[in-house]
Amino acid sequence: MRQALASVSRILDRLAHTPVAASDRTGASPQTDTIDSLRKAVALLIRRDGVARLVPVGVCALLVLAALVSSMPEVSSASAAVRPSSQPQSVAVAAEDVPEARFGLGDGPLATDASDLYLGDGSIVNTLQNPGVGIDAKTLLRTYTVKAGDTLNLIAGRYDLATSTLYWANKANLPDPASIRIGQELLIPPMDGLLVQVGAKDTLDSLAAKYTVSSQDIVDANNLPDTKLTLGQTLIIPGASGGPMPAAKAGTRAPSSGGWVWPVSGSNYISQYFWSGHHAIDIAASQGTSVVAAVSGTVVRVGWNGYTGGGNVIWVMEGTKLYTTYNHLSWWGVHVGQKISAGQVIGRVGATGEATGPHLHFEVWLGYPWGLGTVANAVNPCIYLAGC
Repeated sequence: MRQALASVSRILDRLAHTPVAASDRTGASPQTDTIDSLRKAVALLIRRDGVARLVPVGVCALLVLAALVSSMPEVSSASAAVRPSSQPQSVAVAAEDVPEARFGLGDGPLATDASDLYLGDGSIVNTLQNPGVGIDAKTLLRTYTVKAGDTLNLIAGRYDLATSTLYWANKANLPDPASIRIGQELLIPPMDGLLVQVGAKDTLDSLAAKYTVSSQDIVDANNLPDTKLTLGQTLIIPGASGGPMPAAKAGTRAPSSGGWVWPVSGSNYISQYFWSGHHAIDIAASQGTSVVAAVSGTVVRVGWNGYTGGGNVIWVMEGTKLYTTYNHLSWWGVHVGQKISAGQVIGRVGATGEATGPHLHFEVWLGYPWGLGTVANAVNPCIYLAGC
């Protein structure tokens, strides 16, 4: 304890000799008087050996000393002085002074699309932006302007659609499938199917049952946000059909340039056009209806052809590159090597091979049929046939 008091005495002695600030020299400092008093009291305790009796007094003195030291102002060293600088000084901004972000990036009160407006801090996924888009199938349709040389089948092929899909989407302006004209605008559906207008009693389930598709397929095809339908709403029913296309009116199938003629006599119609999954046209007609050569040439194959599903066939070579084939025949009246002329009767409509109902499956090839083992050389017969 004596040693502790001696240490305190030395500290108080140094404090008593610490220079006083200029502002404090005009009068006695209460702080200085207190230090002198403490220093004398400690010295007296050491001389009189009153340490043991005055321990509580010493403890109190230490506490007072600690309070005085902590209250003394801090003196900065000369090296820490702020030096003038020509550079602009950065100013700290309190967090509460920063404007609050009210909108997401690119959003705001002037957003061009109301669905872009989003209040929040961006930390929560915005699951409500851009809900179902195509509530009405009309918003999913494109338009095409008919050009010279176009046929309904050629246009459908460009969009990878069945010709019947294109016809039924435009039937109000196409009384005759062969009546399209240059400059006419056609609606182009986004997929094969049938456009329908929702009636008063129609529901999603009733339409699905009527056209033998699933309700979910209708929802997906039309990007519907829910299952509720609106009276007058247009929907596309994926994969549905309006039925067989009507036959072209009499007189619309004139002979094409180059001597080509329509390959089936009498009343008939195209039941399936050329498309990516069907490299031919199907001409539906009664069993036994006459089949005529569409173009002059030489017969290169006659009879049963099971490996392609054509049943009874006739293949004709025109020149050295172009071939025509007549499939599903019930009868043929020519032989291999025979030269035939356009319009000559060569067989009769049937349903042999892989066929559902009597019709002529008519193909045009730019090369020997199936010579490459694929349908790569098969082309659209409507390129050559008028009124197709």
